[in-house]
Amino acid sequence: MNIPNTTKALRYSEFGDPMETLKLETIPLAPPENDEVTVRILATPINPADLGRISGSYGTLATLPATGGLEGVGEVVSCGADAERFQIGSRVIFSGDPGSWQTFANLSQSRIQPAPVSLNNEQAAMFWINPATAWRMLNDFADLRSGDWIIQNAATSAVGRLVIQFAATQGIKTANLVRNLECKSSLREIGADLVLEDNRDAAKILKETIGPNKVYLGLNAVGGSSALTICKCLADQSALVTYGGMDREPAPFPTRYLIFNDLRLYGFWVSQWYRKASASEIEEMHQTIAKSMRDHSISIPVCGSYALDDWRDALVQSIQPGKPGKVLFNDYGQ
Repeated sequence: MNIPNTTKALRYSEFGDPMETLKLETIPLAPPENDEVTVRILATPINPADLGRISGSYGTLATLPATGGLEGVGEVVSCGADAERFQIGSRVIFSGDPGSWQTFANLSQSRIQPAPVSLNNEQAAMFWINPATAWRMLNDFADLRSGDWIIQNAATSAVGRLVIQFAATQGIKTANLVRNLECKSSLREIGADLVLEDNRDAAKILKETIGPNKVYLGLNAVGGSSALTICKCLADQSALVTYGGMDREPAPFPTRYLIFNDLRLYGFWVSQWYRKASASEIEEMHQTIAKSMRDHSISIPVCGSYALDDWRDALVQSIQPGKPGKVLFNDYGQ
């Protein structure tokens, strides 16, 4: 194909409400530098982290002006003189700057990985962040064995659904806190063992159902009182891992549980894990996760797909509470 000299990109020049700050622009695209490849973007999701980065509330912010989107899948269409890891036509996944909400991008070959061949473009586009988050939290913070219990809130989120599915493949049982029990059947279908409404009675109901001191890992993406509920459910010397704060309220400091139950509190940010990991460690993890997803038919649900031109409609759907899946850009009109 002819290599373009421009890319259509969803850009922002200041931090703020994405609906107000984003603009669809056509900007120059230089030839790839020596260690770069030019990638035609095939699909890219809208993640909460994307919106947080645009609003200015995320852990790391882009240099302005910037292109939105933190991950995606693409096809290599051109290679720099020293870019030998990938060939033209290779399908690759990537994350980080210069942003994935555009039609083409120049990426350093050190920042991309082969796309899992067993995944279609939609699943590959969402592969870098959410599956890795679920996998690492499930495997890095507790020595879990078949039959052990974990508890999580935000169980209907993409990460929450992946935790349920990955745990089920290892025989690990999941207690899942949700805001609305209408989702109970859909979570049970993917392997959830227990689904409870996220309220002050949840800890009591859980202990009455499975017994005390049975839960060895807690995963918190909500904060506020929900995080304290998880603490009440954990066995002594267990870990509470916080990876999000959807309530935007501080979690009460669980003094009594730290002292008398010896709980361990951790934070997890998958971007930091990637920064510290070597290319071989990243590729090995990706292969392991992709194999598990292939062998056990694990996937992330998609509830909407949009052309980049229809970005406003896509963002509106992406922020709807209780939506049953991810929203993606996967029709670039190319």
